[in-house]
Amino acid sequence: MRRIIVAGLTAAGMVAGIAAGPALGDRPRTHPLVRVSPGIGWGACPADLDDPGLRCGTLEVPLDHARPDGPTTTLGVSRAQASGTGPRLGTIVVNPGGPGGGGMWLAGMVWRALPEHIRQRYDVVGVDPRGNHHSDPISCVDASFAKAPGPDPVPGDAQAEQRLVDRARAYARGCAERAGDLLPHLGTLENAHDLDAVRAALGEPRLDFIGWSYGTYLGAVYGQLFPERVGRMILDSVVDPRPDQVWYGANLRQDVAFQSRWRDFTAAVGPDIEDVFARTLAGVRARPAGDVVGPAELFDLATRTLYNSRAWNEFAGVLRAYDRGDAAALAARYTPPTAQDANGTAIYTAVECHDGPWPRDWGVWDRDAKALARTAPLVTWSNTWLNAPCAFWPVPARAPLAIDGHDLPPVLLIQGTRDPATPAAGASALHAALPSSHLITVQDEGDHGILAFQPNDCVLKAAAAYLADGTLPAGRDSTCEAS
Repeated sequence: MRRIIVAGLTAAGMVAGIAAGPALGDRPRTHPLVRVSPGIGWGACPADLDDPGLRCGTLEVPLDHARPDGPTTTLGVSRAQASGTGPRLGTIVVNPGGPGGGGMWLAGMVWRALPEHIRQRYDVVGVDPRGNHHSDPISCVDASFAKAPGPDPVPGDAQAEQRLVDRARAYARGCAERAGDLLPHLGTLENAHDLDAVRAALGEPRLDFIGWSYGTYLGAVYGQLFPERVGRMILDSVVDPRPDQVWYGANLRQDVAFQSRWRDFTAAVGPDIEDVFARTLAGVRARPAGDVVGPAELFDLATRTLYNSRAWNEFAGVLRAYDRGDAAALAARYTPPTAQDANGTAIYTAVECHDGPWPRDWGVWDRDAKALARTAPLVTWSNTWLNAPCAFWPVPARAPLAIDGHDLPPVLLIQGTRDPATPAAGASALHAALPSSHLITVQDEGDHGILAFQPNDCVLKAAAAYLADGTLPAGRDSTCEAS
């Protein structure tokens, strides 16, 4: 399941009643005002990055970090500069999740939303991870592959399932043919080494980092590889880092969590919506709405809606309108995928397929999907086909890195209890693995990306205090209420 945050952070001040966290040893927390960024020449941003507050540049990094003098690949980087005239605290590098999708867009949005005293003392830097958007983007298939309406993700018989298996195999083959030399070097380990290259190019002794969703796993892996180089680290909407969850197990858990969130949705908008959705599904199976929204697109629209509860009533209204005979609103919600969307899917697939083992026997996928679909029908089959190319991936999967948090400074974790994209068990697992972490649990919150999405003063004030001087709420655990 794709995990991408597109949201706005709200400003927050300091929070009362917090205790100072463990010391950071000899870490210098201020730097000269002069911006020393070896390896990055800051200038104008790409035309599609419409943010006048940003400056952008590129950084060459090794294609294979084990061969630092070998071929390179290019990273696109953006920076929102600290506004103060005094010493800086550092540079916060941000990652919105994915693993497919760019991150340059995020720097300005995060910087503007931080409290003024943080904006004055931190630069914020966004990076398009390797293979994404402005960083030597890859593709796997022609645009016609994603032409709507797509094939029904719920196979009606063995022949229909085999056609979808063949489609997944073709996608994997397309990645092998089109991604070239970059494909074996796409993964979270590579992304973590790239983060360290960005840190070094910025002239920072430590990496200050905020990651959402998949970005929490990236941060955890970075911390495992380079604990002595971690400064402040905030991980929001936490991915389960345990090796048996990366990534096949995590996607199975998502199927269950999204069905639970669907029940929250139906309870909120009215019990009739279950029957309305069933009739809508049957209707678009018979005749796609506007010739573009079939069952695949309907499942996708429903899943995306569950990321943000503020969209629930509108989506319910669209379904009810269709049920009354008006298909126009449903058709209008469909947005054709762009080249950037296709690139994001390619990177998602390449990273997840490489990061950990996947069943190579299709019988295992078939067994698990059919079993889960009995109780979690909303996303199980769609999620299965999104990840199915991993059954045929041409690059051998690696063993996931075990995360134990050795030598890490204090780390702040943030997690909602009802988040379907990153279920709360993931935050509990990472919290247990990182002895220096503090977990803020946001009760009854199911929207994905709290620090990014929600005007939650309790969370935002704690994050601001931590960024300012390293203080965390007292103890290892605290709670906030949903906004």
